Amino acid sequence: MDTSTFRWILIIAGIALVAGLLLFGISDRKRKPRASRRRLHAARVRKDPELDSGQEVQDGQMGSDNGDTRQAELAIGTSDDAGDRVEPTLGDVPKVPKAPPPEKIITMFLQARDNRVITGVDLLDASLKLGLVFGEYDIFHRIHEEDLEPVFSMANLTKPGGFDKNAWNTMEIKGVAVFMALPGPKNALDAWDSMLATCRRLGELLHADLLDDSRKTFTRQRSLQIKEELREYERQNKAES
Repeated sequence: MDTSTFRWILIIAGIALVAGLLLFGISDRKRKPRASRRRLHAARVRKDPELDSGQEVQDGQMGSDNGDTRQAELAIGTSDDAGDRVEPTLGDVPKVPKAPPPEKIITMFLQARDNRVITGVDLLDASLKLGLVFGEYDIFHRIHEEDLEPVFSMANLTKPGGFDKNAWNTMEIKGVAVFMALPGPKNALDAWDSMLATCRRLGELLHADLLDDSRKTFTRQRSLQIKEELREYERQNKAES
């Protein structure tokens, strides 16, 4: 084989090799279609809308939280910085003088007999007949002429002691407590006589037993003891005056 023939063989082989490479490349390109420029551009520019919106929401929430925090801090600051406002003090509130406590209290009880009850209608009727007035603290009082201070008062035996003025028709009670606080608008002995007479009459009208301050049956002996105590009380008051 001469040199020229060998050279042509090499040239043909090289051309065949290059042609084979080209053919394989073209077939691969057909299998894997190349994305268009438009698609590539869209892929580059496009962002995930859900992810971005979520980030924006989170950023917005964070911003609002920070804003709320700042607003809360400002609100607290403004309340503390109200330097011109004058807070009320105890000195600004007028003090109502308290009434002096009673020096002596005489108490009597009226309790319904035989475990019965006293109706509100019967109580109201008997009280009005004996000149008692329904008033302060929702209890009855015996008023001496035009004095505001009662001579003695009558309360419900059941706590808290008041009477419901809107329930006379349905009220049922076990008894009442009649008490006198000294000093009062009348002489102590005169006030006692008035109170004892009222209690006895109430007992008759309400079918109730009269009891002393120890809730024992009221006796003549206990009545004399109370009178002696009141005489001593009057003597001490005159001596002090």
